[in-house]
Amino acid sequence: MLKWLSAKLLSKVFGDGIGADLAARGTVYLADGVRHAIDRPEERLTRVRLRPGETYTVIARPPATRKERRLAARQESLRQRDHKLGRPDRAQMRAARRLERTQRRLERTRSGSRKERRLQAKEATRGSRFDKVMRPTKRQARAHETLAQVTAELDAERESSFGHARAKRPRARRRNRVRVYD
Repeated sequence: MLKWLSAKLLSKVFGDGIGADLAARGTVYLADGVRHAIDRPEERLTRVRLRPGETYTVIARPPATRKERRLAARQESLRQRDHKLGRPDRAQMRAARRLERTQRRLERTRSGSRKERRLQAKEATRGSRFDKVMRPTKRQARAHETLAQVTAELDAERESSFGHARAKRPRARRRNRVRVYD
């Protein structure tokens, strides 16, 4: 009935033709937008299976402040940089392959042989070379330290935001009811 009335109203206002068709489409689009805004579909946050006796607490955080958004963006860029710096380079890969090859050859040798002693010495030198090459550089250490510092700042800012939201929240009344079921 409502569609018929809206069609009649639109045809009276805009007449028959392209104008009426565009107005009808626009009306349908706006009506869908309003319907979606009012009756939002449920949004799945997580899927959890609880056992009897377990509880699940959902905390809705307040909207992020400008400082939190800035710190979160900086944290993400530092994470990417730390990840990029942490990837192994050619020298590290070469040292790892050489050490692995020596260790495989050492496993196949007979124990107590001269070849085993020679490979053990070679493994020790290649192992120390591998350790030296894999040691984090100053740039990596600085990036990791900066990332930890920004993460701590962001956590502190979020905790502060939660504290302000908790302080603004009205306290819930609790009624002590005693129910007796017979």
